[in-house]
Amino acid sequence: MRNLAVIIKASQALIVGVVVLGLQNGVSKAQAASLSTPSRDVPSPVSPAITVKSDEALPPRVADLPDAPRPQANQTQLGSQASAKQNDHTQINSVDLLSPRLISGVPMSMQDKFEIYIHKTYSPAALIFPLFSTGIKMANPNDKYPSAWQDGMGAFGRNYGDAIARRTAKDTAEFTTQVFLHEDPRYERSSSKNPATRAGHAIAWTFFDKSDSGSRMFAFSNFTGAAAGSFVGMAYLPDGYSDATHAEQRMLVQLSGDAVANILTEFEPTWGPIARKLHVPQILPAWWTPDHRQRP
Repeated sequence: MRNLAVIIKASQALIVGVVVLGLQNGVSKAQAASLSTPSRDVPSPVSPAITVKSDEALPPRVADLPDAPRPQANQTQLGSQASAKQNDHTQINSVDLLSPRLISGVPMSMQDKFEIYIHKTYSPAALIFPLFSTGIKMANPNDKYPSAWQDGMGAFGRNYGDAIARRTAKDTAEFTTQVFLHEDPRYERSSSKNPATRAGHAIAWTFFDKSDSGSRMFAFSNFTGAAAGSFVGMAYLPDGYSDATHAEQRMLVQLSGDAVANILTEFEPTWGPIARKLHVPQILPAWWTPDHRQRP
């Protein structure tokens, strides 16, 4: 009898110890789920409305297992969110002739470059701006040009066609070079606050820009574009202006124009607000100066 009493007391102490241990570890859901008693239902310390039977053990939660794989649905959802976030950086405007909004630091595909080429070469702005330059040229014509290039609508059409041909040849050569040599067509503003440094950065960008990988490289596209836009005139310009010497002069003018465009783009945050206050629409397209971000 004495041994039986000792066994009963030891069993009671064991049961009480198991219950107390389970209550102390109730914060962990995995341990609470595996808790069981030998003879009766024990209220769960986490949720009083749920009981755990002695002959059943709750399965461990997937989220509580350290090496448990994520459900397939969650992986698919996360993949969609990642793709959507990436598309925010590389998405091209759905309207073909609107400026693509691209962010520097994100590698560009050939389709991205093609969208830029389409916008620069065939957008309404690319067809309207040459009208103004042609009008200025007609107001102050070259005295050495023949009369067919100086007076009348025929002369206006010839000069306008010359401007379109130069622009098309220049942009096409730039696009082709950028694709084959993996050159990034986007301008990247300087992070300096010094105006002289920023101007020097803009001029230097005419000769050295960046590749698709983000490394500095010689700006081949600027030179091939300037050459194509200048030498194309040898096919139709009047005699005396269709030679290689005048083509080289036009090429220098093209490169100087690229440097001026870079300077205007560099300082657009300064003069841009003034232009907006004067209700002057921005001439520079949005893709030309993307957000300044460091590459990953």
